[in-house]
Amino acid sequence: MTVYHHFAQVYARGYYPEFSQALAGLLPGIFEQYEIPRTGNLLDLACGEGSFALEMAKMGWSVAGIDQSEEMLRLARHRATTAGLEIEFKQQDMRSFETDRQYDLITCWFDSLNYLLRIEDVQSAFERAYKALKPGGWFIFDMNTIYGLAIEWQKQKCYVQQETEDLLELHQTSYDFEKRMATMRITWFIRNDEIWQKYEEIHFERAYSVEKIKNALTTTGFSFESVYGSLRNLTPVKQDSSRVWIFAQKKSQ
Repeated sequence: MTVYHHFAQVYARGYYPEFSQALAGLLPGIFEQYEIPRTGNLLDLACGEGSFALEMAKMGWSVAGIDQSEEMLRLARHRATTAGLEIEFKQQDMRSFETDRQYDLITCWFDSLNYLLRIEDVQSAFERAYKALKPGGWFIFDMNTIYGLAIEWQKQKCYVQQETEDLLELHQTSYDFEKRMATMRITWFIRNDEIWQKYEEIHFERAYSVEKIKNALTTTGFSFESVYGSLRNLTPVKQDSSRVWIFAQKKSQ
């Protein structure tokens, strides 16, 4: 089953894009602390429907985005065209993407890396990001923690994510402690006149310890600079942090 195909339209209607837009608003202040340029070349991995890419392009960044979902990319291209922004969107896998450019900044948001279910796949994505960065460039991303998937996700086993006159979106979650893998079954109903059509996708995420992620980054060649439990407050990771934010740099040679 291909995820984010039929679900792309539902995703774009929900609160999900607000997450990416909020990130774009936070980053300029963080860039100052890390002496990251305020503009340059940016590659957004798993860019989805393009909300983050659009916001960064409005700030003056030269932006490209890759995603596996052609339907998400169709939405992203439409949004960029409507906004009058030139953004390059390509359908590629973050584990094997190719680019003829080098970037000052690479990002990967909304726990997209958790969709890589083997640490070897995570390592492959890190290696591709490292290769695509300029010396001195930054790789910034977030991931759900083991606590986030095993505890936070399971607090509500079934809940309504969206409900309007013509849409009902339900989420059901479970967690396999042995595999450290979470499952989210997304079921939604769309009304067309008086007929409701049912759709469903099953999403899998795996959590990795911060130490394992750090090891994968440093093995690749990155300098592991910082990890936070909150990007807004830049606070340390706690035992009950449901998400981590990681800053890694490709050192100048």
